[in-house]
Amino acid sequence: MKAGRVGLGLLGAALASVFIAACGPADDLSTSGASVVSTPASEKSAGTTAASTAPAPVVETNLDGVSADARSLVDSWLSAVSESGGAWPGYDLGDIPTVLVSVDVGGSVGAVVAFNHPSPSPLGSAILDVEVGGHRVAVVGEPADPERLASMAPFDFFADIGGTETFVLVAQRGEPGREPDTPGFVAMVAHEAFHRHQFDHWVPGATAQDVEGYDFGAENLELVLLENRVLVAAYQARTVGETERLARQFAAVRAARHERDPRVALDEEQERMEGSARWIEHRMGDAIGNTYVSTNHTSELGYLDESIDDPGAVLGNVKSFFGFGRFYSSGATVLALLERLGVAGADVAERLGDGDTPAQLLEQRIAPLGDRDELVAAAWAEHDPDGRLGAAAAVLAELAAGEGETDFGAGDVPAETLGPGFEVGDDQIACLQEHGLDLSADSVTIPEDIAAACFGDPES
Repeated sequence: MKAGRVGLGLLGAALASVFIAACGPADDLSTSGASVVSTPASEKSAGTTAASTAPAPVVETNLDGVSADARSLVDSWLSAVSESGGAWPGYDLGDIPTVLVSVDVGGSVGAVVAFNHPSPSPLGSAILDVEVGGHRVAVVGEPADPERLASMAPFDFFADIGGTETFVLVAQRGEPGREPDTPGFVAMVAHEAFHRHQFDHWVPGATAQDVEGYDFGAENLELVLLENRVLVAAYQARTVGETERLARQFAAVRAARHERDPRVALDEEQERMEGSARWIEHRMGDAIGNTYVSTNHTSELGYLDESIDDPGAVLGNVKSFFGFGRFYSSGATVLALLERLGVAGADVAERLGDGDTPAQLLEQRIAPLGDRDELVAAAWAEHDPDGRLGAAAAVLAELAAGEGETDFGAGDVPAETLGPGFEVGDDQIACLQEHGLDLSADSVTIPEDIAAACFGDPES
C-alpha cells in the first residue's frame, strides 16, 4: 500500500508505527510450494560464504580518472543494488535517489557521488555524469557544501537536494561498519535505504517509540528471555514439524506477554520495521562476504541469554538492548521461520506493508495455536528446566532501574546531556541508539568510535 511521507523524528520514533493488535479474520497466507526447511545459516560451512571482503570493483572506462574514494562509493552502491535485488519484493534501491558521501579520518569530505538523481548539480561543480550498469552516476568533483553533507551523518532519509527528497548516507573512513569497500557498509546502504522504502510505501506509523516507557520489570524480562530461547531453538530446528511446534510455543509466550502488558506492541512494530531491514542484510550477507549478518539471525538473542551468567555484561545497556536492539534479531528470526514454513515472500511483504507484523503472520501460519497456557508451560519446562531465568530477570530489571531515564522516543533529549560541542539532531540520536548507547538523562560518555560514527567528529 502506498503511504504518504511520514513526518520523521528520531529513527526509532519514525519506525515505531501503530501496532494493529486486532487483525480480524486473517487472510490466507499462501505458501511457495513444498514446505522444506533449509539448513540454518549458522550451520553452513565456511565454504558457502563469499571469499571476497569488499564489493566487486566496477569495470567501467567512463569512470577512469575518478578518485579512489569515489570509486569505492560506486562499487559499494552497485553491490548493494545487485545483492539486495530480490531480497524483498518491491524493494529496489535503484529507484531511490541517493547520495553517498565519504568522509576521511580527519573529518574532511573525500568524495560525493549521486545515484539516479534527477538534478545533482546543486551538490557542486565539475560533475562527471555517466551511466554505469544502466544507472545514472554523478561524481561530484568539487562539492559545493561539504560541511552540510558531512553533518547529515550517518544518514538523512529525506534531504532536499535540488528539490528532490534524497536518501543521503555518509561513509566514514576508519569506522567499522561505515568504512567504504567493506561488506558492512554495503549492508548498511541496503538496510538504511530500505527504511526509506518503508517510509515511501508502507502504512505510516502514528505512535512514537517510547523506550523509557517500556516494561523493564522482572516479569516481562523473564518472559523475554524465555522467548529468546524458544526463537533460537525454532531457528535451529531441522524439520517442518519441529519448527511449527516451537513456533507455537513462541506465539503462546508472545500472546501471554501481550495479555499482561500492551507495551509489548513495541516488540511487534520494531520487529516489523527493523527486523525486516535486518532480514535483508541476512539475505544478501553471504553474497557480499558479510559473514556476521549472514550467519547470525539470532546473535542478539544469544547475547542476552548469555547475560544470565554475567549480568554485568549488559550493565548500562539493558534498556537499549531489551527496548530496541533485540528487535532486529527477533524480527529477522521470525521472518526466517516464515520463509522456512513456506510462506510466500510476496505475501509477507504485502502484509507487513499494510501494517501486520512478523509475529502476527507466524501465528496465522501455525494456527490453530492450541491451548496457550499448556504451550507456555511446555516452553518453561523445555527451555528453562533449571528455573534460572527468573533470578536473571530480577538482576536485569534492577540494572535497568539504575540506568537513569532515557527517552529514545520523544526525540527531545537536551543537547547538554551529551556534553558541549554536540548539536544533536534526530539522526544523531538514532545513530547513538543503533550503536546501543544508553542516553542517560544525567550524562553520557560517548566512545570515540561512536562519536565519529554519529557526529562525524572523533572528539567525545
